[in-house]
Amino acid sequence: MSIYSKLIVLIILFTFLVGCKAETPESPKTPTTDTGTTSTGTTSYVGAWVRSDDNSKAISWVDDSFIYYCYVSDYTYAMHGSYSSSSTRLTWWDGTYNTVSSSGSNILLNSVTYLPATLNSSCTPFWTTSTSENTYYTNAAKSIGYWNFVFTYNSTTYSEYLLMTSISNRTYSDGNYYTYGTDSDGNVVTGGYLTSSGLYDILDTSNSSYNDYYTFTINSTYTGISSGCYYYYTKSTSTYSSCYSLTSGTKSYGTPRSYRIISDNDEEKIAMNQSGTRITAEDINAYNRYQHLLRIHNSTDKEPLKRFLHSFRTN
Repeated sequence: MSIYSKLIVLIILFTFLVGCKAETPESPKTPTTDTGTTSTGTTSYVGAWVRSDDNSKAISWVDDSFIYYCYVSDYTYAMHGSYSSSSTRLTWWDGTYNTVSSSGSNILLNSVTYLPATLNSSCTPFWTTSTSENTYYTNAAKSIGYWNFVFTYNSTTYSEYLLMTSISNRTYSDGNYYTYGTDSDGNVVTGGYLTSSGLYDILDTSNSSYNDYYTFTINSTYTGISSGCYYYYTKSTSTYSSCYSLTSGTKSYGTPRSYRIISDNDEEKIAMNQSGTRITAEDINAYNRYQHLLRIHNSTDKEPLKRFLHSFRTN
């Protein structure tokens, strides 16, 4: 065999041996376990979020001291909250709260999932002008909270508990926003403020026989009333009482009562004792305002609003 032929054989043999050499095994990969949750710092919730099962409800988490929740229906309804990293609670301005945690790229309020989102103009703070809050917002915000109204009739004292929760972008002719909340049975109530009189009012139409109507001024610390009246409207006879002075009206925060203090029978007794009572100019003005607030209340889509107002009740 010639030298040339031997070189060809050697080259072929070398190539074959190299091609058959086993590759060095790679280092084993570290397994990845997805627990479904991630550790989150206090600022990681900042952003926009929409409820996974209902995109009419969304959160604009501007910072931990300003969290804006909106519900967009026939009108936009809004409430505010702030977050504490030490307790992992998002506390709303009416005193209710949710526990916040994360799940991947989402957040959980209690067990409800909110997804990252881009919010449209209907879910931005509607009361702002430039960077300052307007007077109408301030007026409405003073009435947000858990109210206990007390009045006396025939030496018997009665109490009612109402939780005012949200502000609507729907306005009265003087520019003030309407407010919404729930009574102690969880029914939707409607409120407002009238600049010309300086009076706040709240209307509860939940009973089939009567309506409860409260008008009052708020004290300088916004923790209660300076003065006020309770009015009783009987539906069957279309009769409207004169003012029963509110002997007390205090505002606090926390758990609403789960029962009504005034029984139906008690209020029916009150209604039967209205004949012969002198009606004042204050009563007439209150009645006109009552009629207006009743129209607003009746034109509100209350069932989805009721679900929205109940969705934060954890305490």
